[in-house]
Amino acid sequence: MRQQRFPFIHSIVVCLLCGSLTQAADQKPISIPIDQFTQLNESEQKGLLLKAFQRRLEHAKNLYYEVDLNWLIYENQNELPGKLREAAMLRRCRHWLLGDSYRMDSDMFRPTEKQACQWISDGYDAKQRISKATFTDKKRSSGRIDRIHDSIISDNKYIFWLRGVYPHKSKYLFQYLIDHKAEFEIEAPVDDGKVQLTVNFQPHWTNKPGGKRIFILDPKKGFLPINGHSRWNELRVDGGQPMWRIERFFVFESKLVGDVWMPVKLREEIMSSSAPEILSTQEIEVTRIEHGTVKPADLAIQFTEGMKIVDAIKGESYTVSSTDKSE
Repeated sequence: MRQQRFPFIHSIVVCLLCGSLTQAADQKPISIPIDQFTQLNESEQKGLLLKAFQRRLEHAKNLYYEVDLNWLIYENQNELPGKLREAAMLRRCRHWLLGDSYRMDSDMFRPTEKQACQWISDGYDAKQRISKATFTDKKRSSGRIDRIHDSIISDNKYIFWLRGVYPHKSKYLFQYLIDHKAEFEIEAPVDDGKVQLTVNFQPHWTNKPGGKRIFILDPKKGFLPINGHSRWNELRVDGGQPMWRIERFFVFESKLVGDVWMPVKLREEIMSSSAPEILSTQEIEVTRIEHGTVKPADLAIQFTEGMKIVDAIKGESYTVSSTDKSE
């Protein structure tokens, strides 16, 4: 048990843990010096982290950002990037989030070209549980109405720093941490004034943990995770080669958006037993980000004249005419 607990530390805890965190308009960024954080008991530390993570989910209910996503495939050399094997399409996204609804527009660029070659727009109305999407290239355009999300949205790894349910709730970092709060192992200080948080790693396709997820958090930036390393292993019941997966991220730059520090330049890395010879990376650079500016009209998906539409809900298809254009 710690020998000294100073009154001003308890004042900080009361300020940060109580109802002020739910009043976004009056928020100040969560920030606490590491020496004060280490004076808190285990329950207070855990409570402070949870409030910071919950605030991030609230913050993401109204968010707009623009991001460049660059997929690069390297040879896996002892879990480090080796020779570049492939540069995939550059994807430039504009993403509007409003509650559980969203719209994401994507411009697709071939690695050696400066002009986009494909344009994709995806939207989801959470209240009606309807998704709409359009695809356009230099030869054709089409659209779709459905009940399910378009899988292409999950190629934007930045969404997993926000909130959502597709392709699985546990893919979203802060939702995962909140759901695994009973497993919190907190160590501080580490890495020159930072906080280390460890939880079990249980991918959504498994029924039990198979490793650990270790994150380094910055207490001066609302406990923003600045790097993370997750490793999962599972023995096969048929005696075959073990299955494994490694996920890492590194945050190089962050920005204060409203009262929440957001990563704006980062790299994600993935390795797995399904393709052990490669290391897949996504370089992420947010070029614009705003909080509280999204309106319902921003989420509309426009079907334009001549576009071929498949309505999977009604089981029909049609071509949009000048008289029946729809959103």
